[in-house]
Amino acid sequence: MINVNHVLFSKAKALNTSNYLPQTGRIAIVTGGSRGIGFEVVKAFLELDMEVIIACRTPFAGEKAILQIRKSGINTGKAKIYKLDNSSLQSVKQFATEIKKDYKQIHILINNAGVMFCPYQETVDNFEQQWAVNYLSHFLLTAELLPLLKAGGLPEQCSRIVNVTSCAHLLGKINFNDINNRNKFLTKYAYAQSKLAQEIFTKGLQNLLKEKQYHIQVYSVHPGLVFTELFIHCYVWKYKSFYQYIFKTPKQGAISIIYAAVNKTIENCGGIYINNCHSSQAHSDASNLSIQKKLFDLSLQQVQLNDFFHYIQ
Repeated sequence: MINVNHVLFSKAKALNTSNYLPQTGRIAIVTGGSRGIGFEVVKAFLELDMEVIIACRTPFAGEKAILQIRKSGINTGKAKIYKLDNSSLQSVKQFATEIKKDYKQIHILINNAGVMFCPYQETVDNFEQQWAVNYLSHFLLTAELLPLLKAGGLPEQCSRIVNVTSCAHLLGKINFNDINNRNKFLTKYAYAQSKLAQEIFTKGLQNLLKEKQYHIQVYSVHPGLVFTELFIHCYVWKYKSFYQYIFKTPKQGAISIIYAAVNKTIENCGGIYINNCHSSQAHSDASNLSIQKKLFDLSLQQVQLNDFFHYIQ
């Protein structure tokens, strides 16, 4: 039995990066890293002395984020900005090409960029926006960067992929017959579907990586109900002066993501769904092997790959 109040409204303890050892020499990518939860993740990673790649649609927003972090007194770590538009698969490919040109290894990939409760809109690739941005773009990005993640992983310290999902995935169902839900579009169910896909992807990919004995761990994280611009298409945005006191702050939302990225106690525990820094119960479909395969096959077709490990030499 899932405790709804715990899932929705409980809050993890305050973020304290001093609880973690410095991560000097480690390289992390954070999609959607210029604002909201992603910004707080970037800030924490820099405080831990990582090199952080901020992947965002607008480089100016990334520059503004770095300036804000440096002005806060954090002078450790290195930050770089690369353009990434998660609504375009071509942009994902271009981003990955640039990263592979500039780096030989990556240690942490935070698949964080997202949209929520949008009106029906298709991307340039003809996919419903929430499906494309929240899930499919990150599926392709992970496949593209797998060689660098493999190179960065060690038996004693694996590389980590963190998929930022949502408790909304518990309400989701993958509509394999009509992924865009063109015939009966309800934005909340499209959002839940995209988040369930992330959850299925997390467990399915971990199984594949384990079979290949790669030193890469995959985690999914529900950051909590966090008051960010994601709610701009939702009724609560009209009452933000009230809801901002009920929901988590972006800094609080980042806590479980940081935990998934660097905490040593979950080393080799890949595939788990994390809520408030604890392993939690995910949707039963996420562990269904036939659904995992069906989603992988569909996703490979959509991103025009024959094999998820296509980029591994």
